[in-house]
Amino acid sequence: MLAQNSNGSELVYLNKCPECTGKIISNGFEQVCEKCGLVINSLCLSNSYQMNDNDGIQINSGTQFVSIGKTVDSVCTLGSHIDYFSKFRFYDYKKQMVSAKYQKLYKKLKKYYSLPSKIKNRETDYRILKILGKIVEYMALSPIIRNRAAYIYHEIKKKAPSITNHVSLIGYCIFQASREYKDKCPISLKELCQVFSILGHRINPKLIIRDNMKYQNIIKKNKQPHRSEDFIPRFIDGIVNSDPVLRRMKIKGSTWSKEEYRFLLTKKSEFILKKLNNRVRGSRNPFILAAAVAYCADKMLAKENNTKAILTQYFASKAMKVAEYSIRDHYVKILKPFFSL
Repeated sequence: MLAQNSNGSELVYLNKCPECTGKIISNGFEQVCEKCGLVINSLCLSNSYQMNDNDGIQINSGTQFVSIGKTVDSVCTLGSHIDYFSKFRFYDYKKQMVSAKYQKLYKKLKKYYSLPSKIKNRETDYRILKILGKIVEYMALSPIIRNRAAYIYHEIKKKAPSITNHVSLIGYCIFQASREYKDKCPISLKELCQVFSILGHRINPKLIIRDNMKYQNIIKKNKQPHRSEDFIPRFIDGIVNSDPVLRRMKIKGSTWSKEEYRFLLTKKSEFILKKLNNRVRGSRNPFILAAAVAYCADKMLAKENNTKAILTQYFASKAMKVAEYSIRDHYVKILKPFFSL
């Protein structure tokens, strides 16, 4: 509890406890009485530290051991940033300009510990890992995929005799990591290249395939191609979280809740894919086939429950971000004849 004695304000000013007149000491976070343990006040610590002779409460903090970071997805060293990157006039936490002596000191520290010195001789790594961070953030990929992609990039850079294109290499690393952790968020080459293009980097699927053939011996992973099953959770998540689809459920008088519709659609999609053997699937794109299967599952649910279908090819295309004609082609040529819809 905090001291609430109105008559003890003078004692507190004299650094004495208002209850037992014991000595007030600091334990690093609070001012407490050495004798009775009464909490007199909490210490509000400033989020900045000034190297000067200002009077104030001296806090004894324990020593800490700090080692150089080993995060594979960033380029950094020990130390902290001193103000903004372009600022060389320094103020303390009270917004008062520090003395000329410390202005000179901070300028010197900033010169030796600024960003250029941190990434010296590693400019390419910094640029590529920065691109990696932007791609992962834009596509909302898992941190596991980000860390794995950064690790693959470092391994290839260390072991490969030469790197033809660092940007396409990080694209290959992201795609490879997504293949290894396909349950997190499988992505297609086309999607990945589109995001690179949006962010201003010109790469195409051919470059990523070239890097795959060039560096696959370094990774030494058994690469299994994606199956349509890998994309079903992602597509169904897009469907049940689509506002137009949810509005159509109300218009069509559906009695299912959002989660019930997700469950039924998932189970029916899994049933359809089990019926489709490799001969039926042929050389079809598993990404597009999965979208057509989700659309077909909605049709089959409507037929079995004698209700109206919720999805149309247009709404399915918008929800799953797959071309409408691709869904129609796979549905008409493969799924509709197979299941007699």
